Amino acid sequence: MLTTKRLQGKVAIVTGSTSGIGEATAKLFAEEGAKVVIAGRREEKGREIVNAIHEKGGQAMFVQTDMVAEDDIQNLIAKTLEAHGTIDIVVNNAGRIIEKPFTELTPDDWDQFVRLDAYSYFRMMQLTLPYMEKQQSGNIVNVTSLAALSVMPTHALYSFVKAGITQMSKVVAAEYADKGIRVNCLLPGVVYTEMIADNPNTPHMEKMIPMGRMSTPEEQAKTILFLASEESSYMTGSSIVSDGGVRGI
Repeated sequence: MLTTKRLQGKVAIVTGSTSGIGEATAKLFAEEGAKVVIAGRREEKGREIVNAIHEKGGQAMFVQTDMVAEDDIQNLIAKTLEAHGTIDIVVNNAGRIIEKPFTELTPDDWDQFVRLDAYSYFRMMQLTLPYMEKQQSGNIVNVTSLAALSVMPTHALYSFVKAGITQMSKVVAAEYADKGIRVNCLLPGVVYTEMIADNPNTPHMEKMIPMGRMSTPEEQAKTILFLASEESSYMTGSSIVSDGGVRGI
């Protein structure tokens, strides 16, 4: 039985895609027929992912990108347009975790964290929306966090940024809903990635999940695929929580 690939021929940029959710998403998108642009700082890992996609018959390219650098963001957009002439899908995923008691947060923490976890999303949307508007189609998926909705001690700055991106996405979705462009968010719970593997609080976090385990990056990638495909064609300004039941407690 023949199966139509859900992203056949689409050009998709996935930021923070040299590990974790981003890597899983890039590989899944390629399997579904997308021409994937992998953006991240680690060149060796980026090349490995591109090779793995090519070996399976997919299409991918790597653009080394530091998502806090304006020139790098501009270059990412330029390289994508140079190679493919269009941008159909953007998955904003680059980010990190910051855990500190509130009074120990510093101005430097603010500057660095907001630059990566908020400014990069803001600029990627600003720079790609004009191309999407011109073609009257496009899809943006912003990966934020369950922390946008839940109270998590020592995560004040993290929660602030994730909540801000989630709300901003709704506003942008409303502005562009009549232009063929959709903007949605995925709010993951605890996902077993490189960042989590070294966290001493990981065993405690896992005990709090009703399903009794952390998510895999691949599970989150499947939800991103849903939001990026026509299967969610009537959804915009939505936030999907994928947390193993934590929010339901």
